[in-house]
Amino acid sequence: MESFYRPTRVEISLDALYHNIRAFRHYLPEPIHLMAVIKADAYGHGAVQVAREAITCGVDYLAVAFLDEALELRRAGVSAPILVLGHTPVNGISLAAENNISLTVYSDEALDAIARRPQGVPPVTIHIKIDTGMGRIGLNCLEDASAFVSRALSLPGVKVEGLYTHYACADECDKTFTLEQHSKLKAVVDHFADKGITFPYIHAGNSAAAIDTPELTYNMVRLGIGMYGLYPSENVGKEQIQLQPVMSIKTGVVMLKPVPLDSGISYGHRYRTKREGEMIATLPVGYADGYSRMLTGKVQALIKGQRVPVVGTICMDQCMIDVSDIAGAALGDEVVILGRQGEEMISAEELAAGLGTLNYEIVCMISHRVPRVYTRNGRAVYTVNHLRHEMDTME
Repeated sequence: MESFYRPTRVEISLDALYHNIRAFRHYLPEPIHLMAVIKADAYGHGAVQVAREAITCGVDYLAVAFLDEALELRRAGVSAPILVLGHTPVNGISLAAENNISLTVYSDEALDAIARRPQGVPPVTIHIKIDTGMGRIGLNCLEDASAFVSRALSLPGVKVEGLYTHYACADECDKTFTLEQHSKLKAVVDHFADKGITFPYIHAGNSAAAIDTPELTYNMVRLGIGMYGLYPSENVGKEQIQLQPVMSIKTGVVMLKPVPLDSGISYGHRYRTKREGEMIATLPVGYADGYSRMLTGKVQALIKGQRVPVVGTICMDQCMIDVSDIAGAALGDEVVILGRQGEEMISAEELAAGLGTLNYEIVCMISHRVPRVYTRNGRAVYTVNHLRHEMDTME
């Protein structure tokens, strides 16, 4: 039985994923630990699959956004340490403890819930979040943090494993605010160090900080976008570390026909053919797959190693390209809408520019209905098709 029945798929290069993790491991000074951030279905790459591969590649910890994402990993048999970076409601604390899931904690309400958890519930492992300037969740600096951390350390059944913050401007050229944030976290760390209290993990650095200011990352780095082979911004020092994009999106030509001059293509006829017999190819991919309608008239695709325009309004399930100048274009030809083909490449940054957004959003917006094909050494090793709740292994 086939793994899927249309040619549209996401390809995930496990070789590129391995390369990126090892590149950070070699670039960062010892003994910095690596935390693989696999929230949002591993930025669209597949949380369970990326978690397993990242562990094989030597990461020390996993991170997700909320408890449900962590439970998905546990149900899949992933046993590595997992930290929930976001808010966990008090009614989820015992469940987290029972599944050996570490929680971000920053409120007395959470500490109260931990203190009164039912008898028999295991100790709760926590990382305390300090807001040094992001303006999101977390304790205000030294005064609030001092009292809160002291209370957490005094509670039975609480394991304070980590202390952390998040840099707001680490991907910008000017590092002034990052240095200010580092100084605020350092004040908290030093306050407890003076009392003889240390923490197994102190982490502040994201991918941008790991690249530009590894000296400000303490003893663990949270690898998110960089692990997937994408740079956090154009401002980071790309020359410091060579990353390889992990995700490609490919489809195929399912209809090819000559269309008369001045014929309207797709909804609203926003594009009209420019020549007699213009060759229009239909691709079975559209905005329901995450190929945004807002890209209409702004993007190109690759066929036979050449760029061609995407013409007409991108539909829910289909879009069209003009292949008039492509010799030998035929039904079934592979088309790349994200990734490399021959010497040409459509990057996540190129698509992001068409939407006025950033590369993170491009990979995160690819929908679950698009199968993920995982490759190693240039060949498919397994496929995940969420529509059929199947994983087919080719190895």
